[in-house]
Amino acid sequence: MSRVAIVTLADDLHAYVIRRQLREDYDLDAAIVPADRLSGAGGLAWSNVEGPDAVLPTEEGGTVAVRGLELVWWRRCHGRPAVPEEVIDPQMRELVVKDCRAALRGVLLAGFTGAWISDPYATERAQNKLLQLNLAQAIGLRVPRTLVSSDPAAVRAFAQAHGGTVIAKTVTGLLGTALQAGRVTAEGLSDDAEIMVAPTIYQEEIAGTDHLRVMVFGDRVHAARIRSLELDWRLANDMAIEPVPLEQGLQDALRVMTRRLGLRMGVFDLKVRPDGEPVFLEVNPQGQFLFVEGMSDLPLGKAFAEFVAAELTAATVRA
Repeated sequence: MSRVAIVTLADDLHAYVIRRQLREDYDLDAAIVPADRLSGAGGLAWSNVEGPDAVLPTEEGGTVAVRGLELVWWRRCHGRPAVPEEVIDPQMRELVVKDCRAALRGVLLAGFTGAWISDPYATERAQNKLLQLNLAQAIGLRVPRTLVSSDPAAVRAFAQAHGGTVIAKTVTGLLGTALQAGRVTAEGLSDDAEIMVAPTIYQEEIAGTDHLRVMVFGDRVHAARIRSLELDWRLANDMAIEPVPLEQGLQDALRVMTRRLGLRMGVFDLKVRPDGEPVFLEVNPQGQFLFVEGMSDLPLGKAFAEFVAAELTAATVRA
């Protein structure tokens, strides 16, 4: 019986790697529940009367009993769900997606009493970029001067006040889209209708070529420096990644921020100014980290498996 479940999108490399690491290092089996493949898969059941145990389908075609789980890694649950082709009507397809998501979360919320990495509601709340920036500033981290607005006059005034060029970002991301941060000029902000389509994040540009990718797993902090000339290093064809030590005060601040967001883990992005001061950009409650291991030999898969095992032990003690 599996004691750990990984709820994620189908074919998730992180899930496979951590499952293998848990088996090798701790003799733990992790069931992978594909959140985007529930429709048409069968295998989900819950009842408040005498009957079958609450179960969820696994990626291998079996099921995992919720009552036997002691830890759930709530990894990635908002991809583009697969819906059978015979469901043609767009509204019915949307209903299927919403029902699958609600049932998945409901089965766990109604029957799972163990540890989360991290709690679904805390994870959803923590993704809000405005909350992140406000909290980071409150605990003493340097953050970019920022405006979130759909007001043309306010946006143009902000751009002019910051040298005529600012960075524009979406307020939230969407898996499967290629929307990244980009420079915009005051002259390029002339279309009122375009600005008013949706609120957008506008920020001062932080100079420098060094970025920090910081993984907080519980109380352990692992950091890598990414050196790139690109504004968004994810678009770089050539970048250098290496493990780096972090000043203790910065480590402590990121631990505090993770806890205040109600998370057990977080993957932080910061940029280092030419004077050496790190500037907080954002935190992803379930960010990617294995690419850092692949490009720097920082043993993050092993570190995360150790974190999962420790969380499982702590949950057993509390029970």
